[in-house]
Amino acid sequence: AVLAGSVISALVLAATAQAGPSPAPPDAVQTMSIDDALGALDRAVKNLHMQLVPAPQRNSTVDRVLMMDGRRIELEIKYYALVDQARAAQLIPNTQMQELSPHREGLRLVIGDRIVQGARDLLREANVSWFDLRGHLYLSAPGLRIDTTTDASAGKPTKRKPLRGQVGLATAVDVLLCQPHTVSVRETARRVGAAASTVSEVMSSLRREGVIDQDGAADFKALFWLAAAEWSPNWIPVDRYPDPFGAMRNPALQLRLDDRASAGWALGGDYAAAYLGAPIGLASGGPLDLYVPTRTAHRLATSILGSTQEASTPKARLAVAPVNAVCKSRIDLSSSDQHWLLTRPLFIALDLAQDPGRGAEILQGWNPGDWGRRVW
Repeated sequence: AVLAGSVISALVLAATAQAGPSPAPPDAVQTMSIDDALGALDRAVKNLHMQLVPAPQRNSTVDRVLMMDGRRIELEIKYYALVDQARAAQLIPNTQMQELSPHREGLRLVIGDRIVQGARDLLREANVSWFDLRGHLYLSAPGLRIDTTTDASAGKPTKRKPLRGQVGLATAVDVLLCQPHTVSVRETARRVGAAASTVSEVMSSLRREGVIDQDGAADFKALFWLAAAEWSPNWIPVDRYPDPFGAMRNPALQLRLDDRASAGWALGGDYAAAYLGAPIGLASGGPLDLYVPTRTAHRLATSILGSTQEASTPKARLAVAPVNAVCKSRIDLSSSDQHWLLTRPLFIALDLAQDPGRGAEILQGWNPGDWGRRVW
């Protein structure tokens, strides 16, 4: 076993030296099918002079077999879009696979589009192997320890994204807001203002991904992280604070602070998260993140307030709402020390999710309670 471990360590060092430093993992959350994930794993182990082969059909608990120097290690594979600390704790088996039979070797391998640092630590401590598709592989078995960066580009999906386009994102948001027991194409299309045929294509794609089952029930957490991967507001920093009691009182700007029923400006980002009880620290003097309901109002606002360079300290950041629902049904915290209406917790959570480290930790400890149901 000691000799085998030395050989494998040498192979890992050689492969890493040839490949050079891996690119930094992307911030965006990726989501792919299990076939894509297994394809990425196959490419990663080949670079380490190992081979991934199909499992014997007689054993339903084994998903793949890892071959190296005549040694066979059976893999039980668990794949998730996001592996946080709570998920990692669930994935630590009471009995390791290699202890089940003296004639077989096996291990559990957790694959995730994104495995947060806390989850990585938990899995390492329990000797559970994992593969983060952003570019890191950890394998642990008797006489074997591999802990190395991989080519992050090998984990990128090549297939069409299930939420591509405005209707895809709007569909996901509608399902997450309504959280129906059974997803309806017709009702969703009516609420998002899209053709039923287009929404039906999105639903079919989500079924192929396993996010919606054949009975129409949705996995809301998986859908949230799919939406987070497509959430990309174009924030424009402005040089002047948008004082709603000064020049910003122009009706064409559509602030609508006295009309929650209509679409108007909505506060998102860190400040909104803090106001709704998220465990987040705020730097004094940081800019507000404000969603504007239309492109016309956004252009007018930036012309009044003056766009600035991101290297400076802006007074606020403005973005056109990625979907109409962001600026509707806003939250009024009139008892607080600020005058902006807030966007709903779902959209604040999508903002936070854009930071794969800090944001994921904040989301893990945040339950908005009466303000909205947690779906992350």
